[in-house]
Amino acid sequence: MVAIDNNLKIPLTSADHQWVKTIALQSGCQGEKLQRLIKNLLAVRAIAHWLGIYGIDYDEGESYSRQPPIHLGETVADLYLPNLGRLECRGIGHQEEEIYFGAESWQDRLGYAVVEISEDLRQGEIFGFLESITAEIVPKQQLQPIEGLFRVIATAEQVSMVLAPVEVVQNAVNRVTDVIQTWVERVTTTTWQLGTEQWVPQLIPVRSLGTVERIIDKFQGAKDEATKQRLIITLGELATENDQPQAIAKLVEIIDGTNNEDTRWLAAGTLARINAKHPQAVRSVTKTIAHDLALGQTPLTLTVSLMPRGDHTIAGLITLKTLQSAQTLPAGLALALLTTDDQLIDSIGVAEGEPSGKNLLKISLEIDPGSDFRIRASLGELAVTEDIHL
Repeated sequence: MVAIDNNLKIPLTSADHQWVKTIALQSGCQGEKLQRLIKNLLAVRAIAHWLGIYGIDYDEGESYSRQPPIHLGETVADLYLPNLGRLECRGIGHQEEEIYFGAESWQDRLGYAVVEISEDLRQGEIFGFLESITAEIVPKQQLQPIEGLFRVIATAEQVSMVLAPVEVVQNAVNRVTDVIQTWVERVTTTTWQLGTEQWVPQLIPVRSLGTVERIIDKFQGAKDEATKQRLIITLGELATENDQPQAIAKLVEIIDGTNNEDTRWLAAGTLARINAKHPQAVRSVTKTIAHDLALGQTPLTLTVSLMPRGDHTIAGLITLKTLQSAQTLPAGLALALLTTDDQLIDSIGVAEGEPSGKNLLKISLEIDPGSDFRIRASLGELAVTEDIHL
């Protein structure tokens, strides 16, 4: 997984303050207990806004923290996530090095999110996360990155699949798709362009005399991945407006059911060609690079493709290839995936002296929504670097 590099700062609105004030006044708390309650409730509001950014549902009305009388006897600041569980929240000041968790919050919790509240109470910085608690006092340095919460939510969703598998998976896919689509819309207003050519086969199969229905039937006897992939390509070529629903349903079935990543990417890419707005379709952006690498008449295309997964993560595919399939990549060309502080995650390249013949470099990755990472294409001392924030 690629980690989020920067803590997210959430503005706390007048509506947030009114919500906190109403509960605090009715709680009967005073002194230090009241001050702690205010910070914890502001943390609840900050986490609610943060969850909203990623389309994760919550229900304040079902949260214990919404009940004023409970605060006089217990230290509770939960936010209820429907069908998943309760997320306990804590607000701390900038100078505080320890977080207090009453024993009443050690059980029946998805996890524990900590928010640093500014001195003027107008901002909450999403600071860290713990999956479990076994002591009342926890040092701040023990907190884990907040993206750990995504994995906890994904696990909780998998458990709830026993009761409602289709609905839960689709909700997870839709949430991740929203994150991907927002990113695509943001970057295509700058130097990136929508990329669709990635999923157009270089060799178009001979137009089949069959129908979409017959091609779908042939999947029953397809014993190897190469055959399945040819059928997927043919399905994309044959699908018309009238039989698109059948083709889409088959492609979604393949995406959900295959264990082969190449087949999954091809199916999701073909789905994008048929219906680019489908939640499970690949979203791709691309740009041409040549000048920065002094490639002259051999420009390359850099493409970032993203596909939602039902476990609340994002599958990514980064490719660097020649514009023409007959062209080859120059020796010494490298493609690297890094963290935003330049720590290497993965790389691939064309070795010096190697008979190239390659026209494509690609790196696969799995990331959480909200992750930062860096892509670098280099040739000798020249490099092109792109920072990605989802």
